[in-house]
Amino acid sequence: GMTQTSASIEELRAIARRGRREIVKAVAHAKGGHIGGPLSAFDILTALYFRVLNVRPDEPCWPDRDRFILSKGHASIALYAILALRGYFPLQELSTFDAIDSRLQGHPDMTITPGVDMSSGSLGLGFSAGIGMALAGRLARKTFTTCVMVGDGECNEGIVWEGAHVAQRHAL
Repeated sequence: GMTQTSASIEELRAIARRGRREIVKAVAHAKGGHIGGPLSAFDILTALYFRVLNVRPDEPCWPDRDRFILSKGHASIALYAILALRGYFPLQELSTFDAIDSRLQGHPDMTITPGVDMSSGSLGLGFSAGIGMALAGRLARKTFTTCVMVGDGECNEGIVWEGAHVAQRHAL
């Protein structure tokens, strides 16, 4: 399957515009959820999923894929929108966001949603999980990259600063 794309800047801008519309539609349809965090994250997610990350949407558990963790899990709709646009599941599924039986819950759940590498929501824990993934990859002699998006609020959590010291100590 396809790993990276070579989307142009103009294509990335169009993808980001479409994704922001999908976020607003999904949150309005769910009658709940955040929009500020997801909208602010979306340009970065677009660049990651369409230019940077080595992933295979048709093989979400590919062992050599790059990993992405949305530590600020309350912005889950942004992750779902980019995953849908990248081909992990149908775009129409975004209309099920936050419904009781949906794969697209208010916080990402790695056990039910294709493309979600880490369940998150407890602020600060995603960063530490990313450190664990990066260390595990190194021990397994893998070359994948692990990216974590943290929110401003969770940077007040001790676990983030403790994690930053560990990441630095291991040159991650």
